[in-house]
Amino acid sequence: PVAVPPPPAPAKNPAHEAEAAYVGRLRSYLNSIKRYPTGREASQQRPAGTTLVWFTLRRSGDLVEAGIETSSFSMLLDNAALTTVRRGVYPAFPEDAWAGKAQRRFTVELDFMPK
Repeated sequence: PVAVPPPPAPAKNPAHEAEAAYVGRLRSYLNSIKRYPTGREASQQRPAGTTLVWFTLRRSGDLVEAGIETSSFSMLLDNAALTTVRRGVYPAFPEDAWAGKAQRRFTVELDFMPK
């Protein structure tokens, strides 16, 4: 039998790797600071669900704007997701990520479950 050499490994793209790592850090960070809604309404309804939130950051990490991409169908959870994004403190983009872009739009899923 003839040995077939393995296909060459795809070339590494430092910019793509930096972008993927940054997005991963954003997702982890936001999930670490999210808080389930409190108050009487939340304790009575005990909503659960996922909100897909979008937000735009400047290269410096400053938040430009944020909104709901896909609702959880609970105003309490959607508001908690927006509050999470708005209170976040974000790092500047890596130097080689999104070259030439002054800002970038991101989306993150935030899952909420009552305790």
